[in-house]
This record gives sequence, C-alpha cells and structure tokens, in this order.
Amino acid sequence: MKTLIIHKIIITAIILAGSFGNSTHIKTQLNTPQLQQDTLRPDNEALLVTFKCESCKIKNKFKVSGKEEFTLKKVIFPLEKKLKPGKYEMTYWQNKVQQIHLPFTVKPNTQNIITVKK
Repeated sequence: MKTLIIHKIIITAIILAGSFGNSTHIKTQLNTPQLQQDTLRPDNEALLVTFKCESCKIKNKFKVSGKEEFTLKKVIFPLEKKLKPGKYEMTYWQNKVQQIHLPFTVKPNTQNIITVKK
C-alpha cells in the first residue's frame, strides 16, 4: 500500500514537473526576442575612413592594424579605405624611420577623418 502511494506521488510529480517545464519553456520562447539577419544592426559594415597628411612625403610606408590590417608603401594622401567599426592602430614611416604610431577608432555615423601627421 505504501509503495502504491509513493508510486502515485512520483508519477504525479513527474507529470506536474513535465507540464510546468513545458509552460515555462513556452513562456521563455515567447519572451525571448528572436534575432533575425535582417533586423541586426549593421555594426560590421565597412565605413569609409580618410587618412590625411599634409607633410607626408611619397617615400613612405603606412600600416593599419586592428580588426582589419594592411600595409602600403608610397602612399599618396589623402588615402580612403573602408574599415569595419572598431579600434585600430596606425604606424607611419618616412625614409625607413618610424614617425607616428597612434591609436584611432572607426565609428558609425561620423566622418572618420584621421590625421596621420601635421
């Protein structure tokens, strides 16, 4: 008799736990926002960045590192490149001597004009 009562209690507990689990799961699904590809913010889209330098000579080397990296030689400024938003570092050499090494940030909704050297 005790075994039968315990068995019924266990079965009832399993059924109740299952039904609570399902309703909780359904509620969680309804309250969780679904991210879809077309609703994501375009934070990873490349943005136009302009590097300006009034005193830079043509015998140079220019490197950008960060989310994207590139190295160019004999750059003619202004230089326009598309970069993803984020933090970067730039290094500029003139006649094989490092002149500048500075951090910069590419941000959406701004002009993103970077002065390499004055």
